[in-house]
Amino acid sequence: MTSRIRATQYSGHGSNRDDMRRDAKSLLNRLKSIQADAAFVSETANLFPQFPVLANERCGTWYVHPLKIQKPGVYFKSTDGHTGSWDFNLRRYNPHLIATIVNNGGCIIVDSTRKGKRVPDALSKTIPIWCATINNAVHKRALQTCTALREQEQVAPGMAPPQQVDDLELPGDASVTAASSLLMPSLDAERWDIRYHSLPSLISRSEHAQIAEKIDGFAEKLMRFTDLTPLTTRLLKPIRPIWITPQSFIFKNDPPDYSQVAFFPVICLSASRVVPDGMEECDGYLYVQGSGDDEEMWSKGLTPDLFWENEEYLLEEGITSTECEKRVQEVVREAKKKQLEGLYHQVDEIAQDGRHQLSKGRQDSSDRILFTPSMELCSEIKPSPIWIGNNFSGKIPDCWQRGFDMVINCAAEIRRNLVFEGEETSQIISQLGGNGAGGAQASLCIIQEHQLVAMSTPSTASATVLPAPIQGSKQFHYLHLPIAEGKKGQHQLLEMIPIAKKAIESLYASRIVREGQEELTKPKILIHCQQGMDRSVGIALALLVSCFDEETGRYCGSSDGQPQPATKETIQKRLFQIMSHRLAARPSRATLKIVNTYFMSPSDPPPAKFNRKTIF
Repeated sequence: MTSRIRATQYSGHGSNRDDMRRDAKSLLNRLKSIQADAAFVSETANLFPQFPVLANERCGTWYVHPLKIQKPGVYFKSTDGHTGSWDFNLRRYNPHLIATIVNNGGCIIVDSTRKGKRVPDALSKTIPIWCATINNAVHKRALQTCTALREQEQVAPGMAPPQQVDDLELPGDASVTAASSLLMPSLDAERWDIRYHSLPSLISRSEHAQIAEKIDGFAEKLMRFTDLTPLTTRLLKPIRPIWITPQSFIFKNDPPDYSQVAFFPVICLSASRVVPDGMEECDGYLYVQGSGDDEEMWSKGLTPDLFWENEEYLLEEGITSTECEKRVQEVVREAKKKQLEGLYHQVDEIAQDGRHQLSKGRQDSSDRILFTPSMELCSEIKPSPIWIGNNFSGKIPDCWQRGFDMVINCAAEIRRNLVFEGEETSQIISQLGGNGAGGAQASLCIIQEHQLVAMSTPSTASATVLPAPIQGSKQFHYLHLPIAEGKKGQHQLLEMIPIAKKAIESLYASRIVREGQEELTKPKILIHCQQGMDRSVGIALALLVSCFDEETGRYCGSSDGQPQPATKETIQKRLFQIMSHRLAARPSRATLKIVNTYFMSPSDPPPAKFNRKTIF
């Protein structure tokens, strides 16, 4: 493989290492380093065009052009591979990656690391742990399925076994025949590799052995939280990691052929090359190893998509460091402006369609979701009625017009709407207490369908009085839980969980009153925060544990106001349910600790201070 960067003898970055370290913080040097590393990633990916390229978020996203990357990416943390802390984290199960591997015969995962390592721990240990755990769990599940079906056949001879595995014909004895292993390849112990694979040049024999001992336990943990039966027939080969770095020796014109091997390769591609002290003089700039890491410390709002969209402009030949930073600020500023304009335009189109349907008296509007659920906007947490999304999915009043019966806003503020600026809205807003961000209380707005139509119609939006409520009319609920971000919001989150639970009980009670009985169709409940990653996940997790059946998703909450009995395993199962459907979810340890405290602490949370606020 040809060299991507040619080191030079010329030094334009100071006479000592301290000067170079200061220059390493330059945005221009970082972007040029990313550009150089991305060239290596592209060159390597071209050797294996059959494999999709995924980024290990967030760092890996910088090194792949948006046109070549498959989304969503994956989320493997180096901390799960740190020495002595090895783990298979259920919050980072990445189930969509298995489907990608099955559909394409393998994949490439891109990441990078700063000075001191050739390969980040996420690629060298976390992903290999993931591969071995999946292989072991699928093998164990295949054996369990085979045994269960055989026992049923022995108890009731002549009866067809249940179709857990399509058309599986079980042998009469205890051995696993070739016929059954064709349907479930993971039954074949000789060919199904369940070993933990590591890179000998990076992982010592002692550490390898310690990790390998834990794989069986990781597999058992995974099996407790998800049914792997479908994978026993879909995953035709075990998964195995392969490592490539800039220091790897690859025949450019004769790349390895993985089509005939006995495993699905997961190519762990480390983008940055190892240089002394993590930086090195190159052609006209200072190369910085792992420049894409910790983007919040250096990017100044620039994102990978914005960088690649404006690559030529930002890295124009001869550009100075100062000019580069000015152009980055310009690009970020314009992008934010366009994003707001575009999102509001999209939301307004949806809202206009919703208002049109409501004005025509359509009764099925609550059964339609007018946007495509995705990790960027919102995601359905099946089989429950809960969706988790970001701020734009909960814009007032369009959130109700898009099919949601209740919206729970966990952000510190509400995206205000003019139709709620008048005093007439006070009749539909109730203060529920709590001491949220800035002293604001949790507030619940309940508006009926005909009132919403009136408020959304330009000719009546400025009316001083809303139309009178009509008994039995459809209602829309909006609950605001003003939870601050970060540590400030931890105590507020604990206070808001019982309030959210009460609001859910109110929603279901109102539906029973209107219909005379509980409806067969579940309401649609959107829980959102700024990005749909942390606070909304915490509230959704608490509601799933306390209010909804795990198997059916039906409401099963009580009205006594006390938390339902819950164990740590129960909470983990519901968290796993969220993480399997909401790929953007990134709940912090503090958030999860608060949820555990609510359900398992012997004492009630301290009383909230009363502070009346108008929120709409």
